[in-house]
Formats: sequence, structure tokens, C-alpha cells
Amino acid sequence: MHIRVERDAFVEALGPVQSVVEVKKALPILSHVLLHSEADHLSLFGTDLDVGLRRQIKAEVIKPGAVTLSAKKLYEVVKELPSTTIELQADPDLQVAISCQRSSFRMKGLTREEFPSPPDLREGDELLLSAKLFRDLLRKTLFAVSSDQTRYALTGVLLQAQSSALNMVATDGHRLALVRMNRPETSGTAVIDALIPKKAMVEAAKIAREELGDVRIRLSDNQIILQQDTTTLVARLIDGQFPNYDQVVPSTTPSEINIAKDVLHGALRRTSAIMGERTTPTEFDFQKGRLLVSCVNMDLGEAHEEVEVAYAGEGVKIGFNARYIMDFLSAVDSEQITIHLTDPLSPAIFRAAGDDRYSCVIMPMRI
Repeated sequence: MHIRVERDAFVEALGPVQSVVEVKKALPILSHVLLHSEADHLSLFGTDLDVGLRRQIKAEVIKPGAVTLSAKKLYEVVKELPSTTIELQADPDLQVAISCQRSSFRMKGLTREEFPSPPDLREGDELLLSAKLFRDLLRKTLFAVSSDQTRYALTGVLLQAQSSALNMVATDGHRLALVRMNRPETSGTAVIDALIPKKAMVEAAKIAREELGDVRIRLSDNQIILQQDTTTLVARLIDGQFPNYDQVVPSTTPSEINIAKDVLHGALRRTSAIMGERTTPTEFDFQKGRLLVSCVNMDLGEAHEEVEVAYAGEGVKIGFNARYIMDFLSAVDSEQITIHLTDPLSPAIFRAAGDDRYSCVIMPMRI
């Protein structure tokens, strides 16, 4: 292999690819990135066997070929090079010479035969979502994914695309974030019901943030493939049973409280400052026309703040994890939110005022 490529494009493509590789090096080859050149482009592919990312950039291909190099070391080298043309040349012993102006390096590669195969990109039924919509769906759900590996089915995001409906949902057992909407008319024909690992969705969010256009999503065996422009992400689906989230969302809630998002967010930030590292409940004392937010730390002290709310019901006290509510407030777009309550021991629903398409169900804490 012998190619010339622009340093800025190379770094931009290599950055996200090297972020998905296997850092623990259970298999040495998984710490590498596959460089494959042909025609007028260079393809970069990295994977940890669960999530893989491929990016394609333009290149001057003098001699086509393929080699794998340490992803981390290659990235560290090229990002320090000046913004000009980089030349890479591999010899038969897989020694790769890298040169740029007065700098030169030599890295030892591994044969591509040891590397996992890149994704199969056969055409099929697709779900097409605008990058903006896809980013919005992830922003509103990704924060609720569980990090507890013993609850494997909760460590991903559930994406459901039916003939007329589009849902995305995530939960960690203490809170649930759910987006329900009508399927866009231009969204393709694929029917999808897939539980996608969090790592894959974090990387997908980065892709959608960087690029415009549509995200193309399709299933292939036990994998999901997401494509946008010259970037392809492939992820092994989680083999587990996601909870029946319809049973988690209360069907009726006797009490509804309306409050300005920024007012509540500010009160929670200030009162949570006393909390320290401990996860203690923040008390919400709802009274007619007002809400008293209180947080007590037995070691440090306590904090209280009163805010105005639109509420005319009976007084009720309920405890919540303040961080869960702040995560929701950071994701919701509306300036006004509605809190739907049943009683101090039942889950509460947080929504944008007058909009039930996006819901965050949060379990209370004992106070």
C-alpha cells in the first residue's frame, strides 16, 4: 500500500474510529485500525467486536492495499503533524513508513487477515431520519440508559419504527425516558425493533452532530447498521428482553403542576450544591401556588428554595433524585414543564407543558 492523504481529513476520520477500538487489548488486533486503500479513497475501520466504525476519505492511491496499525499510536502521531500532505507506504513485511515534510516515522503493522471483517453493506429496507431528528431522539433518551452490566437488557436504547409510529426509550430501573411520535412520511420502509448498546448510540450521536443530511438505519442479522454520508457504524444488538415500558408510564395522575423549566433547574442546581458526593433525596413540598425545594446533608448542612408554581391542589411532599430531574430539564425544549403526580410513593411523569410526545418517568425516593 502506498498513498498520500491530507493530514486534516485523516485526523478528522481517525479520531472517531480510534475511539471505538478495544482499549483492554484482549486480542491485540482489536487495538488496531484497518487502513484499506483502493481507487481514489482510503477506508478506516475500527471495532471492539460489539461496535465498529468505518470512515472513508479521499486519497491519492499510488498502490492499493491494506494494513492494520495501532489506532491510538497512529492517532497520536498524525494529530501532531503539520496541516499538509501525509504519505504512507507499507513494505511486504508490514512496516509502514509515515512521512510529512521533515517528519518521518515507521510503525509495525499486522496483516488484515487477522482483523474482523468490515460491515456487509448490502442494500435492504431502511429507516431514514434527518440528522437533526436523530440527534434529538438520542439527546432525550440516552441519559437514562443503565450503566449496571448485571442488568444487561437496560444497557441500551430501544428503537422501534412501526408503519406509523416511531419510538425511542431508555431506562435504568429508576427513571425512564420515552419519545413517542408519528413516523415521518419520508422515513423509508424498514420496520425496526432493536435494542442498541449505549456505546454505539454515543458514537452515533457524534456522527449525527458532525454531519447533515439523513441517517440511514437498517438491520442485518443480529446487527444494526447506521450510515451517514461517508461514515458507517455497525453494532451488535443486545440480546435481552426490554421491560414493557407501557406498564411503567402511569395512565392517570390526579395532580398536575406547571412550572418554568429554568426556574426549577436553577433551584435544583443551587440546593444540590450542599449534597456533596452522597445521593440523598431532594424534597419537593408542593403547596398552592408554591414549591419548596429542600436538600439536607447530615454532614454539611441544608439548603431550601421557594419557587412559584401553577398548582391549586392539596399539599404533597415527595422526594426525588435531583440529578434525574436535571437530566430531563437539560433535554426538554419547552420553557414550561408539567409534573404529573399520583402520590408520594408512585412514579411521577415529567413532560413539556401541553406535549405528551416526550415523557420522563422518575421513581420517588423515601424522605
